[in-house]
Amino acid sequence: MGQKFALDRIQEITDNQTDKAAAKLAGLNHELRQQEERLMQLFQYRTEYNERLQRAAAGGLDSATMRNYHEFLQRLESAILQQHARVVEARTRAEHGRVDWQNSRRKSMTFDTLSQRFELAESREKAAREQKAQDEMAQNRRRQTQAMG
Repeated sequence: MGQKFALDRIQEITDNQTDKAAAKLAGLNHELRQQEERLMQLFQYRTEYNERLQRAAAGGLDSATMRNYHEFLQRLESAILQQHARVVEARTRAEHGRVDWQNSRRKSMTFDTLSQRFELAESREKAAREQKAQDEMAQNRRRQTQAMG
């Protein structure tokens, strides 16, 4: 029974590790989605600002206003590049989290399989012991019957 307790304890630990890895992965995936949404917002804002620039330019712009538009678009491009880097980092962290979760899950499943095999072997041993005990009882009854008869 000591082996069974040890397997149960190990199984509990690996299940907890898998649960923690799954929760961490969920958080990393959430962070990735947020970073991707921010990047998409920046893209959308750049598109809108370019459209605004084109409309303003069609009506005529002085050089200072045009320079302000271009400077702002350069800052927006810089923000897009920085946000893209954040997305790449978040994607990498999420991928590592997925690998960690898969490894943890695989380990948990391995111990689950081992535990099931152990239980099956215990059941077979118990059944064999019970069968042996029944055979011995039947043999003892036959002996008693033969001795009496």
